[in-house]
Amino acid sequence: MYKTAVLTMFALALIGVANAQLGPQIESRMISTESDRELSYFPSGVLLEPIVCGFDNIVADLLWLRAIQYYGRHRQTDLMFGRVDHVFRTLTELDPHFIEAFRFGALVLVEDAQMPEEGYELLKSGIRSNPEDGGLYFDLGFHCYLNGEYNRASIYFGHAVNKEGAPDKAARFAAFAQNRQGNLDIAEELWIEIYDGTTNERTRASAEFALKSIAAARDTIYLAERARAYHARFGQYPRSVDDLVKSAFAPAVPEEPFQTNYIIHPETGEVRSWYLLGRELKRDVSVLSDFVTRFQEEWGRFPKDAAEIVEYGYLEEEPRPFGARYVVDPASGEVQVVLETEPRAERDL
Repeated sequence: MYKTAVLTMFALALIGVANAQLGPQIESRMISTESDRELSYFPSGVLLEPIVCGFDNIVADLLWLRAIQYYGRHRQTDLMFGRVDHVFRTLTELDPHFIEAFRFGALVLVEDAQMPEEGYELLKSGIRSNPEDGGLYFDLGFHCYLNGEYNRASIYFGHAVNKEGAPDKAARFAAFAQNRQGNLDIAEELWIEIYDGTTNERTRASAEFALKSIAAARDTIYLAERARAYHARFGQYPRSVDDLVKSAFAPAVPEEPFQTNYIIHPETGEVRSWYLLGRELKRDVSVLSDFVTRFQEEWGRFPKDAAEIVEYGYLEEEPRPFGARYVVDPASGEVQVVLETEPRAERDL
């Protein structure tokens, strides 16, 4: 135990040296945001290698803890993961046999950060260092499949078959991908494989979230069909799911998996989970706030509205989920959400 403590203290000292020597050089090249600054001491694993002097695994373990803190903080707050690719590349360059870092890092990149190609590349680098690990091949097929890239998914699932660590159903999923079969049932089965095949509590939490989202998607598809039938009968969409039940267009109100409720847009009939809509709006506000900051740094003022962010090329188009508008205060730069048609809901966003 004493030896471990000494090595840990030494590893912390090495990180301090890396921070002092390399951090300022890296920070000077980065966009000045809080997300970037908090990870400015994460130089690449290639640069760290000569500094850590053979203590790669210990330093990687400590950086793993820091990466998990970074992920957890942003998952609970702004849902922004702009530096996560750099974080997990650093970890895996230091310890190229840290399988869980490759797998969880790719999960965060593809599902949370919405950076699929970066996630694929992380897994490919893991495969190059660990060519007999079937779990890495399976995860690559899994992410490609869920993104509708069936040809790639079929190839990677096929490589996973008979390799150590791959699920027994890899060949079955390869067949699904080869036949371009994509539906909620198969997606659910894939996520169950991820959930059952890991001991990482964060991966399990991500899988549980995905499974609840799939259940919510089933409900919204059904409720949207019922709302269209209601519209055909009465010439207008129902104001709530309760209206569908009261008018006998639905037998009961489905239980929303995240313990909020379902909302129906009275002008379009779109049905959303209140919880999932709230997450989308939160992420949009975070993204727009980041662009507002960049705009102010470059032009010396805040944009007058969200349209100006698009006009100046920071964003291709304004997001409008569920008819929402994003309003920018030109005096403070604060971004707020305005729902043009306020839905009935039990909880605030």
